[in-house]
Amino acid sequence: MPPCCRFLWCLGALLPAALAGQAWQRGDSIPAMQAAADARSMRDATGLLGSWRATATGLVRFASVVEHGNGPIERVIRADELRVEVYGEAPSRSKQVIVAWRDTTFLPNDVIYHRDHLGIVANDFGAVIRLGQGDEVRDVAHPLSAAGLRAHEFLVGDTITITRPEGVVRVVAYQVRPRETAAAGVVGTLYLDVVRAALVRFRFTFTPAAYRDPTVADITVLLESALLDGVRWLPWRQSIVIRRETPWLDLPFGTVLRADWVIDDYVLGEAHPATRMLGPAVAGLLRPGGTQLWTAPLAERLAELPATSADREAVQALAARHLGGRSLSGLPGLRLAGRGISDLVRATRVQGLTLGVGGRWRTGVWDLAGRAAIGTSDSRATGRLDAAHRIGGIRLGVAAIRELRDVGDLPTVSGVVNSLTTVVAGDDHGDWALVEELLLTGSGGPATGRWEVQAGWSAPQSLTSRFTALDGTRRPNPALGAPGAVVLRARWGGGASSGGGWSVLSEAGVGERTWGRLALQGQLHVAVGPGILEARGHAGAGTTELPPHRGFVYGGRGTLPGVPFRSLGGRRGAFGEVAWLFPAALPTPPVPGVGPTPLGSRVGPFLAAAVAGGQLGTTTRWLGGGAVEVVAGVRADLWGPLLRLDVGVSLS
Repeated sequence: MPPCCRFLWCLGALLPAALAGQAWQRGDSIPAMQAAADARSMRDATGLLGSWRATATGLVRFASVVEHGNGPIERVIRADELRVEVYGEAPSRSKQVIVAWRDTTFLPNDVIYHRDHLGIVANDFGAVIRLGQGDEVRDVAHPLSAAGLRAHEFLVGDTITITRPEGVVRVVAYQVRPRETAAAGVVGTLYLDVVRAALVRFRFTFTPAAYRDPTVADITVLLESALLDGVRWLPWRQSIVIRRETPWLDLPFGTVLRADWVIDDYVLGEAHPATRMLGPAVAGLLRPGGTQLWTAPLAERLAELPATSADREAVQALAARHLGGRSLSGLPGLRLAGRGISDLVRATRVQGLTLGVGGRWRTGVWDLAGRAAIGTSDSRATGRLDAAHRIGGIRLGVAAIRELRDVGDLPTVSGVVNSLTTVVAGDDHGDWALVEELLLTGSGGPATGRWEVQAGWSAPQSLTSRFTALDGTRRPNPALGAPGAVVLRARWGGGASSGGGWSVLSEAGVGERTWGRLALQGQLHVAVGPGILEARGHAGAGTTELPPHRGFVYGGRGTLPGVPFRSLGGRRGAFGEVAWLFPAALPTPPVPGVGPTPLGSRVGPFLAAAVAGGQLGTTTRWLGGGAVEVVAGVRADLWGPLLRLDVGVSLS
């Protein structure tokens, strides 16, 4: 079809859709969609694009994702950078050859990439979409194919005008979703060049039925093309994000694989030898090699490339709205759940050995989660029940809670280590209150600025020590109870990543005693000279009637090594630490999954200081104080984050 006729056809399709109130329509009933599908089919069958060659440079990152209160924190486990020669030829044939490949490992892993994740999407998938060599997504009809037009429905959106040296390009956005929400299909946005009926950009995810791998939570794909010679749209930038979790156990932990590519250095019309397209679709190096092509350290490339969380979250949020708020996760709806091993088994001096169990049930629009535990020393039951409903990008819910809460905002030690030290030596690094709450909750926002609000009733109770350690010790627990109150909480945080993060928490209680509290927390990691400068800080203050379990405590493990544990405390306080860490060449221990690349270690000096004051209720655990404690020492991060050692001495 001549370009002028195709333009009039597409333009005529826009007016009826607008007059109809932008109703969803089946793809094969929309002339613009049919024209685009016909153009793709003709391109692939007759070779309108001709032959071409390009160079693709990609960075593949495999990272852990840990969910915290103010957003997920990602830590790269392994990174691979590749340079790939890409050859295209009609009808819809392509060949990719890996010519250079380098990698680095930050944590033990045994990841083996699917071969197609080490290359690009050369022809926007063709008639069917496959990912992970068919293990992750297999044979899902492309929306701009004959089968895809029948299986999907579309909604016309905005028209965008792009000014280029070759002229003005008009691009129209079309939302797409499956006609049957339970069927395998794609949900997202297509951007079409109106005149050329060509796909310019495609941002989408999949319905749960499309996933073949039970560990896949979701996959997000972003494809962008560039207009070459004023007539040909060919791949330019691509990003594929794959999130995975354990299918039978819901933990605030998962992994993410990100493959980001830039395709350039195009040569159009190059004739390929007859043998070029033979063999596997992605050929070349089978393992890292060809590193002589790299001119900058891989660490610099990691710092340059932005995380694609915002794009992924935007695609997922839009897709959820298109499906009426339904869950897009490929994971089972009902799973066991917990925040970690400590939710299943833990030990404290107030409950002794505590056994627990939890579960999570995700329906189409509701998210129900609960857990329960019982202490063997005090026979006290604890737990919580949450019910939440997502409306657009906002999560609204209700929570009933009866659980142990430690004093302070800064973590001191992992739950597993704390349980072991409690059982063996009575060294419990927690000061506990039993908190009962009934709350209405709301949260939302992207990773760059997440917010959360809570409102309801809260009543903290004092607990006494009930557990005697194996060495015969039983350390007392401070009195942290307070009258119940109506509480209001608001948290805002963001930037949660390996480069730093921040959060602001405001609380107020209204009841027999009215109180308020404000706390700020942040961390920053930047390259300074040959090392990494890491800074973190925490500060806050509360009113005179602040409940003791919401006080500020510092000292010892987690804050000031070389100072007695939590020797500083009160209703106001501040803490800061600065460390300058340098790479250290230490032999990697024989840890399974590390592979040939050694794990990095860092060693350097640190300086920390803290101050706290103001009486906390009637407890005698902290008597106000007000003196500043300063500590200097040496910190070692051995073999990535596997082991951290801090040795400090008080300068006060």
